[in-house]
Amino acid sequence: MSDRNVIVLGAGLAGLGFARHYPGARVFEAEAAPGGHARSHEFAGAWFDRGAHICHSQDKAWLDLVCAQTPLNEMTKSVVLNHKAGHWFAYPVQNHLFDLPQADREAALADFLAAQDHYRGREPQNYEEWCRFQYGDFLVENFYRLYTEKYWHVPMAELATDWLGGRLLPSQVANIVAGAAGHQEEKQAVFRTFRYPKRGGFFAMLERLADGVDVRLNKRAVRVDAEKRIVAFADGTEEAYETLVSTMPLPQLAAMIPSAPARVREAASKLRALRQYCVNFVVDRVELSPANWFYIYDPDIAVSRVSFPFSLSGEASDLTAVQAEIFLPSDARPDEETLRDQAVADMGRLLMFEAADVVAAEIRGYSHSYVVSDLNRAPAVALVREWLHSQGIETAGLFGNWHYVWSDRAYASGQTLAHNMCGRT
Repeated sequence: MSDRNVIVLGAGLAGLGFARHYPGARVFEAEAAPGGHARSHEFAGAWFDRGAHICHSQDKAWLDLVCAQTPLNEMTKSVVLNHKAGHWFAYPVQNHLFDLPQADREAALADFLAAQDHYRGREPQNYEEWCRFQYGDFLVENFYRLYTEKYWHVPMAELATDWLGGRLLPSQVANIVAGAAGHQEEKQAVFRTFRYPKRGGFFAMLERLADGVDVRLNKRAVRVDAEKRIVAFADGTEEAYETLVSTMPLPQLAAMIPSAPARVREAASKLRALRQYCVNFVVDRVELSPANWFYIYDPDIAVSRVSFPFSLSGEASDLTAVQAEIFLPSDARPDEETLRDQAVADMGRLLMFEAADVVAAEIRGYSHSYVVSDLNRAPAVALVREWLHSQGIETAGLFGNWHYVWSDRAYASGQTLAHNMCGRT
């Protein structure tokens, strides 16, 4: 056990990753259970996550840690589709132009080839330029701009490119030309191999990470006195610390520190994240789609991404579990019942089921999901974290570092911080 008094705010993957590698750390979690954004819950006989989650890590140490005792469905290829205006086509769209109507296919290919010549050697300054340089004008205007506006709610030119690694696939001329000439097997899939628990949702493979960790539940931090080094909680209790490790959202953390200077508060206020709604429902139909998940480009449909939990888990069932995800700006406050009913109705039209086939439906909202990597993000994060560090406050994880990471990297960020604070490499 370390002699240092270190407390952690948040028992998500980063908080657990830190505490498992820093002896004596105490973790304070606002919710009634650990897991954070990786938690799962059961509804109507199916397990649902907080948005689509899969394990596609190639990190052997991570896989040994989380997979050893959990029965898993291991898949060697993800089946991912797109939908727009009544048409289904394979993901990613640029690799499967043959799936588009002929006029669209020809225009997309012509603009793609022109872009390879016109933009060669130029360095993109934002996400719009990156897409335009990679894919050409037609795909940008008819696909990427549509999806960006409904998913990120930020103009393409305001997004940076530092979030693209492992998410969007850069262009490969031969693949795209071949995909315009005929149907091609997807060889550039983002996830060639992935794993998912056979039962219990994504968190089933992660829940053991909390074993042996000193986690205090239902402890929501409301104020941090950085000068006296005391955290106050909603239940009226306080905890003193020598070093504070926070995995909570940076803007929330900055807002609860009275001594934070104006420049820090201003920088924190520039940080944006998406509000997420998950419409979870079960349909009395078998296998509504061949996909594990799919994306929707239609601007008149609020749902952006749809996944099928039974498809991911490999669980045999006469029913189909569906999760439809909607992403909105952080200040959006829609009528949730209306949002739920409209999402189910829209999916009924796309997936060809009737309202009477729906066994049960719910909606769950989450105030923070994906952080928005706009052009303000990196400098604002650097300023806030530098000041926090000067006050004995370290941060880790997706929301603590305000940078999108996969689950294994979220855990690793906490682990690395612990090793650094212990003087280990």
